[in-house]
Amino acid sequence: MRATENKPLVLGYGSLMSSDSRRRFSNIEHQGLLVQVAGYARAWITRSLEEQQTYVGALPDVQGCLNAQLIATDIDPALADREKDYQFEQVPVTQISTHLPTQSAHALQNFLGEKRVYICRSLASYPAEANYPIHRSYVDTCMAGCLEAGGEEAAKTFVEQTGHWNQHLIDDRHEPQYPRAAKVSPAHRDIIDTILGALL
Repeated sequence: MRATENKPLVLGYGSLMSSDSRRRFSNIEHQGLLVQVAGYARAWITRSLEEQQTYVGALPDVQGCLNAQLIATDIDPALADREKDYQFEQVPVTQISTHLPTQSAHALQNFLGEKRVYICRSLASYPAEANYPIHRSYVDTCMAGCLEAGGEEAAKTFVEQTGHWNQHLIDDRHEPQYPRAAKVSPAHRDIIDTILGALL
């Protein structure tokens, strides 16, 4: 706790859910805690002009909800560059919940009461298209993070709580085009394919 007690908390709901991706590309060593965030909707809406891809983004939505990992980290230049297509927006801790037992959930709320918690809000909203597709290496990175934090249920929730899936989904697994792709095991890829095949 001492190493993280003075750090702000970031709600990672995309590639930051992967411990491998955030460690190798953003020097974030801390483990995340799986939570639910009310008041935001996640969808494939964040267009990277530089990387010519579409990523998940989040926008305020009173009926929205998304799963994420609560990660202790400084919002340093490396993280700011990674999230350059977003803005860090503070989230009321009352919008954050967990499936922990009641006693632990109360402890989390007490802990959050003294913290600044941020989510990466999309700067703009554009659905994926041919010139800005969704890459499987990015999907794998997000869903592998869900699998490691909450198993298949968390990975299914990611798909169910993400809008604007469309036909512009490119299989780049053999030559990943996402620049912060996680190392994903064949076993996890098989699970991801089964979940996507059942839900999409």
